[in-house]
Amino acid sequence: MLYDKEGMTRLAEHLRQYHRDLVAVAGDGTAAVDTTSDLGQAVERLKTAWSNPNSGAENGALEAVIAAKRDWDSAYADKCLQTLDAVTAAVEHALSNALAADAKVGQSFA
Repeated sequence: MLYDKEGMTRLAEHLRQYHRDLVAVAGDGTAAVDTTSDLGQAVERLKTAWSNPNSGAENGALEAVIAAKRDWDSAYADKCLQTLDAVTAAVEHALSNALAADAKVGQSFA
C-alpha cells in the first residue's frame, strides 16, 4: 500500500498545533468571559477603558464590541475549530486504517 506514514503523522501534528495556536489567539469560543486569548484580553482592556469606574456604566461602542465578540465566538468555535478537529481526526483515522491494513497483509505472509 502506498502512503506516507511520516507525512500523515506530521500533518496531524501540524493540524493539532494550528488548533492550539488559534485557541491562544482567539480562545475556544466557549468561555463567557475569555481572558486567556489575545482577543479576549483585548476585549477586557476595552471594557476597562470604556466603562465608567464609578458607576460601572458602559458606552454604546462597548456593547457593540461585546456583541461582535459573542458572534465571533459562536461562529468561530462552530465552524473553524470543529472543522479543524474533524480534519485532524480524519487524517489520524486514515493513518490508523492504513497501518492496520499493512499489518494484516504482513501477517498473511508470515
